[in-house]
Amino acid sequence: MLRYGLFLYIIITGLILNLITGLESHAQDTVQNSYQDSLYQRVLELEKAVTEINESIIEEKQEDEFKTLLEEADRLSMQKEEQKIDVSKKYFSGVRQQQGLNPNISFGMDFFGGVSTSNTGSINETSDISYGNNGFFLREAELGLIAPLDPFTRGKGYITATPEGVFVDEVYMELLNLPLSMNLKVGMFKSEFGFLNRYHDHALPQFDRPRVLVNMFGTGGLGGSGISSNFMLPPVIANATSLDVSVIYGSNSQSFRSDAAPGFMFTGQFNNYYDLSASSYIEIRLSGAAGKTDYPEPDFNSYVGSAGLRYKWAPVGREKYRTVEWKTEFLYAYRDYIGGNHQSKGFYSSIQGKLNARFLLGGRIGYSEIPYDPSQSEWDYTISLDFWQSDFVFTRFQYQYNNRNIYNRKDIAGPFPSEHSFIIQVSWAMGPHKHEAY
Repeated sequence: MLRYGLFLYIIITGLILNLITGLESHAQDTVQNSYQDSLYQRVLELEKAVTEINESIIEEKQEDEFKTLLEEADRLSMQKEEQKIDVSKKYFSGVRQQQGLNPNISFGMDFFGGVSTSNTGSINETSDISYGNNGFFLREAELGLIAPLDPFTRGKGYITATPEGVFVDEVYMELLNLPLSMNLKVGMFKSEFGFLNRYHDHALPQFDRPRVLVNMFGTGGLGGSGISSNFMLPPVIANATSLDVSVIYGSNSQSFRSDAAPGFMFTGQFNNYYDLSASSYIEIRLSGAAGKTDYPEPDFNSYVGSAGLRYKWAPVGREKYRTVEWKTEFLYAYRDYIGGNHQSKGFYSSIQGKLNARFLLGGRIGYSEIPYDPSQSEWDYTISLDFWQSDFVFTRFQYQYNNRNIYNRKDIAGPFPSEHSFIIQVSWAMGPHKHEAY
């Protein structure tokens, strides 16, 4: 019995121990699970806090950006208001002496030296048909003034100094954006005729004007004091079409009246512009001029007509290094004469292209007859090389051969032999005017 009682005691004791161990394990699991639940809840709370902080930062940043935009808008609004006040002062009050109202002022010089195989005075001395040779010459020193006079009007003036004196080259006022798409020019100016008549000497593609233009209008071109209107016509076939008409009072001793007896001249030009591609275009010009002559008798009628074609190629993005420009112009002159009339003709064709950003190579060929004696004529052949140090300074080297059949010219003593000549031209400009075409 004692043995069975001991055995039963051992079994009961083991069961009690197992029960106690299970209860302790369950209590530990419960504590651990409770701890894990607490940690998880804390993590959730931290994530929520971080999200709220981020949202707060984003809102604050957006508010700062919006505030910055509002401040910038206020600043621009105040600036526009100040500009409006300045404009009103500029044109409606008495403060036109402000420095900001001064015109754009430019000054340039055109200087050259030349040698010729001819030693005759008609070739070497400056005149209406000669720039001079076998020496050094200041062709012109030009002062340019350009400024808007008010929102609808612009003023331009060019005063030229030469060894012979100081001259007003051009001075005129332009009325812009008038009805019928018209601009109006009033003053002293060079007329719209062909491609080169309005170019000042320093802006020519070669050193001199083609001989056909010199023989028709002299070295100074066709111009005078008067009024000119420009109309932009509705484009029908061309990309742009314009018409220029002018009435001027002045002189042109080659085709019209001389300086001693100035008179009225009438000019017109019809211009068509065509885009061929993004990099090229062509331009067609039809021009005419009419007036009276005083040689050999006064009040004889004189007419000069011109037809010109121009092509330019300037590759997009490469125009600084590669361009080609070609001009060709045909001229025909008709004038009354004693017992009949004289009909003379001529042409020139020139091409100029960039070799790189600094060097330009050009060439020209031309033929012309004397308008008051078409039995006399000449050919001219020209090649030139330009070095552009910058947009404001360039040096040109030019060779020219003139094959002349000229034996008698009005107001200039001969002879007029054929010649070879070489020119070095130096031209510079200061100010915004630079060497622009007009």
